[in-house]
Amino acid sequence: MRGRVFYILQGGLAGFFFGTSAIFIRYLPYMDSFMIGFYRLVIASLILTFFGIFFLREDLLKAFKMGGFRLIVLGFVIGLHFVTYIDSVKNTTVMNATVITNTTPIFAIIFSVIFYKHIPSLKSIMGIISSTIGIIIIFSTSLTFTSNILGDFEALLAAIFWAVYLIYGKSLRSIANPFATMILVYVSSSLLLYVFGFLFGSPRLFTLSELPPILGLAILPTTLGHTLSFSSLKGLQPYQTAILSLLEPIVSTILAIPLFGEVPTAVAVIGSILVFAGIYLTVSSEK
Repeated sequence: MRGRVFYILQGGLAGFFFGTSAIFIRYLPYMDSFMIGFYRLVIASLILTFFGIFFLREDLLKAFKMGGFRLIVLGFVIGLHFVTYIDSVKNTTVMNATVITNTTPIFAIIFSVIFYKHIPSLKSIMGIISSTIGIIIIFSTSLTFTSNILGDFEALLAAIFWAVYLIYGKSLRSIANPFATMILVYVSSSLLLYVFGFLFGSPRLFTLSELPPILGLAILPTTLGHTLSFSSLKGLQPYQTAILSLLEPIVSTILAIPLFGEVPTAVAVIGSILVFAGIYLTVSSEK
């Protein structure tokens, strides 16, 4: 029981740190999503590498030998999640982006049905229906703003990539220390975003005014948040780790009200409640 509480605490802290991500992104309005993702991952990689060289040398070698290629693939997946999520924050409200992105548990269950022949309970099916209705309601609040609809759709893609990441990463979590494994994940992810940035973005160096939010992104939601989330997979199921990330939209929405004046509409709040209720129904019925 004590061990499970430890991993629940890790997942909860990850969700809290995730809540700062959208706020930092909003302070980088003139940098494209590829470069934001690249810089946050490079800095996070450097932090973890410095820590790993001094304290986790054996774990680093073990991670590379036992799961090198799979960790690189995992890095590509999380890279796609970062790009779609960052872009969604730029193209819709903070609440919409974070709520829709956190429908990950629903997709985790759906993928389990498709790939592992998992049979969901009636309660899970009701939860999926509730969350789907909630997403439709949230999308409806953006119908008059093309950019908002684009941002909502990007958040949905971010949720799908995050679900794939958690399911694929579940088996890899047992390979080695999470800090050691995340170094390979972040390095491969940053390389992917660097290439994409030159092909589809506008690569440039960050300015001094952009350094603080980039450092904030690299340290809180990336180095701490994603590492703790990955670590929690050792004691939790992917959808359980994902449900703990629901702290993200709560924290980010609360921060966005005084910082950016983004007060959620009543309709969006109703949609969010349906999404949360659906996720709760889904995960509470799964063992």
